[in-house]
Parts: sequence; structure tokens; C-alpha cells
Amino acid sequence: MTPTAELSRRLTPRALLALIVAAVVLAMGGGLYFQHVLQLEPCPLCVLQRMAFVGVGLFAALGLLAGGAGGQLAAALLATACAATGAAIAGWHSWILAYPPESMSCGRPFEWFHDDFPLAVWLPKLFAGHGDCLAVDWTFLGLAIPHMSLIAFVLLIGATGLVVARTWPRRRAARADRRA
Repeated sequence: MTPTAELSRRLTPRALLALIVAAVVLAMGGGLYFQHVLQLEPCPLCVLQRMAFVGVGLFAALGLLAGGAGGQLAAALLATACAATGAAIAGWHSWILAYPPESMSCGRPFEWFHDDFPLAVWLPKLFAGHGDCLAVDWTFLGLAIPHMSLIAFVLLIGATGLVVARTWPRRRAARADRRA
């Protein structure tokens, strides 16, 4: 058996879900490092991306706790939806960095983030967004933070999609066994 085939065999849905949770923890840790160590204030679009990362992580963690293929499938589908939403936001953020609008300073109207957003009130160090969405304060290999976020979301979509692909046949087989 080739090393790739062996690795593919070992990546069970549960192992993939654990990797997804670890990737989300890494992404959120990076965001908090940028905010609290490098003093880069997140913008409202960055906060929305953080919310999508948290959603992916929570659903993947619930999938880890699920006993059967049905629970893992539902969790993976919800995590995929969160990752796709995050990719759309990161894609929009990347777009406005490349083609800045003339009339908006940072993709607002997001003024409600500052006053009424519940998570910004409950967890201000994590979900408060006061930065400018059009500012590029940090890059790595020519990629700004929204670009890296988009890449991470695309990888998460692939990983959650793989969980869906691996749990779908198990779920169908379990349903067929119950009917028999």
C-alpha cells in the first residue's frame, strides 16, 4: 500500500474532525496573536470571519462527540456551511482590498458591531471590531490576512467535504441495515 493510500485510510471522519478543530484553534490563535501581540485591530469583516471559524470549530467538535455517522454527517454539513460562509466573507474582504470602494471606508455599514453586537459586549477581546477593513497592516509572502483566511476556509471546506463523503455511505448503510 502506498503512503498516500495508507494516510487516506487512516483519516477517518473522527480524525478529520479532530484535525478541523485543531486548524480552527490554530486560526483563532493566530487572530488573537495579531490582535493582542502585534496590536492589529480586527475590522468588522475580520470579526465575521472569526465567527465563521468558531462555527466550523464548534460543529466539528460536536461531530467528534456524535456517536454515529448521522451525527457526524450533520455536524460536517453544518461546519461546511460555516466554512463556505467564511470563505464568502474572506473573498469579499479580499475583493475590496484589491478594488477599494470609493464611498466606504471599510465595508461598513457595520456600526452595530460597536454598540449592539452581543458577542462584542460579552467577549470584547475576541469579537470587537474597530479596525479599518481596507488597511493592509501585515502580509506574509504577499498575502494579507483576509487572503490567508480565504485559503484556510477553502481548506476547511475540503476537509469538511471529505468528512461528508466518508460518512454518507456509512449513514446509508446503517439506514439500510435498520430497514432489513
